[in-house]
Amino acid sequence: MTEKKKRVGRPEKTDSEGKRIITKVVNVNAPVKFLEFLKDNGVNRSELFTKVAASYYEGVICPLCYGKLDNTIVGSHCPDCAADYYRRTREQKTMWRSFHNCPDCNESYSYENLFAQTKQGLDGCQKCGVV
Repeated sequence: MTEKKKRVGRPEKTDSEGKRIITKVVNVNAPVKFLEFLKDNGVNRSELFTKVAASYYEGVICPLCYGKLDNTIVGSHCPDCAADYYRRTREQKTMWRSFHNCPDCNESYSYENLFAQTKQGLDGCQKCGVV
């Protein structure tokens, strides 16, 4: 009979679909007193680094997959999440992470109000571009 070995160390992090999130060890120099403070307060340094770095690059990287966002007239979207969604469903979908405002009417773009041509032939949203 074979016995299952107990896993040692930290459990693997997984995404919402249960897929393993690949991580890498990074060395960071920090003041000793700061590190002691974090330890005394039970702060996980890996989670802290990931959270702070992701918030620093908010609008530049995707908060779900950490891929680079594409910025368009309508807003920011993640091509990596869209490609993953297509692999799973065989449906094409733009994975918007944030929306800009229409330059004509200042209405926010959304899933229901995307880019369109206005009556005057200028670029705008579907609300102000209705003929």
